[in-house]
Amino acid sequence: MLIGLMSTKDTQEHQYFTELAKSAKSLDMNVCKFVPENVDVELKKIKGERFDGEKEIWRSASFDLPDFIYDRCFHGLSREHNDIREKINWLKENSNFIGLGLPGKWDVYQTLKTHPLLQAFFPETVRVTTSDEIIDHLERLEKIIIKPEFGSGGLGIYLLTKTKEGTTVSMTKKGMKYDRQFESTSQLNKWLQHLLTRYSYLCQPYLELSTQKNEPFDLRILLQKNEKNQWLERGRGVRLGKPDHITSNLTTGGEALTLESFAKKSPEAIPIIVEQTIQHILRTLPVETEAAFHRLFELGVDLGIDKKGQIWILDINSKPGRKIVQTLQPKSMKEIYQAPFRYSKYLAEHLLKAGE
Repeated sequence: MLIGLMSTKDTQEHQYFTELAKSAKSLDMNVCKFVPENVDVELKKIKGERFDGEKEIWRSASFDLPDFIYDRCFHGLSREHNDIREKINWLKENSNFIGLGLPGKWDVYQTLKTHPLLQAFFPETVRVTTSDEIIDHLERLEKIIIKPEFGSGGLGIYLLTKTKEGTTVSMTKKGMKYDRQFESTSQLNKWLQHLLTRYSYLCQPYLELSTQKNEPFDLRILLQKNEKNQWLERGRGVRLGKPDHITSNLTTGGEALTLESFAKKSPEAIPIIVEQTIQHILRTLPVETEAAFHRLFELGVDLGIDKKGQIWILDINSKPGRKIVQTLQPKSMKEIYQAPFRYSKYLAEHLLKAGE
């Protein structure tokens, strides 16, 4: 079988793709990598690189459509460009994706928020299309978070706080926290209007997801399918942000800790009963998410724990990173590198039986 690794740019996740390709050798699979722009719809050919298993290097090549495609394309804070989207949609119709991904955060929230076993874990979320809507929510709640519908890695997230002087807008960039003060509503209105012309945004109440030292934290859990189509937890870790920062993302200056070491450091932050709730979410969420949308191969689940011990589902990512597991549970990486190929074998047998 030929397995295609698809990314937004040639250089994206190069090391990860190389480790994947090395592990494919032991499973008798061939690996290629490409970007959607290099798909020739007319000829049904793709220009990219094939992995030479003997010399363990990538070589430029042209090849037929892969039997299965592992989609690792990232498109920033907005949807991909129309021409790229059309090619990806064409690939989905003419090849097999091991995971078909999730739509934007709003669609996921709208679908899962009414699920009887999950609804208690989703914070109130609204899609905002005008600056007036955001200002109305700020007036009502006094402290809100706005985040891009298609964002990841903590990018584009802002904390708005109502103060006596006006409104403080806080953000994190390159590990540093920045505050901007708006004294008048008209100033804030102008800034928000500019923001909303660029990206689609969601608004949530600010949740107290921080330690006694005011360090934001969340729990990232990586889930993947195995060769029997069962969901497995590959690893987990706490992402701990800097004091008074908005997010705990590693890309915005956070650090990775095991749950055990975090519990020792901040025992008040993780009540003992929390693990039972986490297991309930992990049993339910991937199965119900897949049932509501399309076939999935992996998920990154971000959970927040507030100061009352309430667990919140903060994000569900169908193209998760592996930095937490790589840092805290490096022995799991061998299974992670083999997982796309083992699941492809399952799908090959399953689709063959179904006559697809």
